[in-house]
Amino acid sequence: MESPQLILERLDSIEARLLGLEDGSGTDIDPHTAVHLLFRDFHNLKSSLSMGGADISARLIHQAESCLDALRSGKGDPGSDWIDPLIAVVDHVRKAMETNREVESPELSVRLDGLLEAWSQKGKDQPREIGFPLEGNEAHALNRAVSGGLVPYVLEKLLGEGLDASTVRALPIFEAVAEAGVVLAHRLVKVIGSGAVLTILFGTDKTRDDLMFILFDPFHPVIASAGRPTPGVVEAVPANVKLKRILIVDDEPLALMLLQHFLSPYGRIDTAESGTEALAKFNSALSGKDPYHILFLDIMIPGMPGNAVLEEIRKQEKLAGIAISEGTRIVMASSLADYASISTSFQNQSDAYLVKPLDVQTVDKTMAKFGFTKLAFPFSTVPKSGNCP
Repeated sequence: MESPQLILERLDSIEARLLGLEDGSGTDIDPHTAVHLLFRDFHNLKSSLSMGGADISARLIHQAESCLDALRSGKGDPGSDWIDPLIAVVDHVRKAMETNREVESPELSVRLDGLLEAWSQKGKDQPREIGFPLEGNEAHALNRAVSGGLVPYVLEKLLGEGLDASTVRALPIFEAVAEAGVVLAHRLVKVIGSGAVLTILFGTDKTRDDLMFILFDPFHPVIASAGRPTPGVVEAVPANVKLKRILIVDDEPLALMLLQHFLSPYGRIDTAESGTEALAKFNSALSGKDPYHILFLDIMIPGMPGNAVLEEIRKQEKLAGIAISEGTRIVMASSLADYASISTSFQNQSDAYLVKPLDVQTVDKTMAKFGFTKLAFPFSTVPKSGNCP
């Protein structure tokens, strides 16, 4: 666990951002970006508190994090009174850190649960403004898309620091959005010390249900006006660049989202929420001569346990004449840390076993161990298909 002083500093930073949203003084970033960054701040703080045994504080922070997740995914009402309860959470946890004494707060928990319940009753997919001005060619592209019958959406992806324009264009998310429709514009908002939020404006003729099988970051329909949207039309991904294929299998939305974020610099990501879905996607990729390079597999998933999926995958590879050394790298990722679970995974020929919660350093070390390289460079320097390390 971080020191109490560092946690207090985190709490002060979170409170300052919340107060800036409340009184309008936080003009350095737009409210949508601020919500994404607050979500990350609360998640990181929850992890630190959990590891330090501050379970009561961690539970409260988790409830606040859930409220922010609802807001960032379009399920919450940004016009409701959500800031005051989150400030109250910050104050409660701060007092626990200062006094080294945790106290339950049932009233605050009920208040947060009530907020989520109220939001669950509201209508979803209400159009919203994009939030920043479009350049002329982008406004024309948006108008052409709408005139052609496409529905405009914005997608928002939470990213780490250290990105430049060329690095952003290399992210696999652009491939997914291009599969969903037509990329019209994008914008990267960086906040020093807090990461960045990438917003992509796109048009599509697909239903929301169809989009949910392609896109796994929050996306929202937008008001189709040229009044307030984005800069920078996205260049098409070069056809001669083929990224690594990654499959993430987890039925917990937050864990799925975080692993997508951690792994997005490494390649093209697919996801599955059950063992049967994972096996179907693996077999489809294998039969299509485009197998997955690495698979992150949770053990406790519905439909078919992770270890059973692992065992079946190895059988399929053997039938296809694929040697173990040439097969898909399979990383078991689970909250189970007992010897039996770990031993069973390795007996079934997994390549690694990671204990949740995962962090970016652990994931990066695992990927480096298997020789996977981050795409932290312009597209022009990406190795051509078949030559990637």
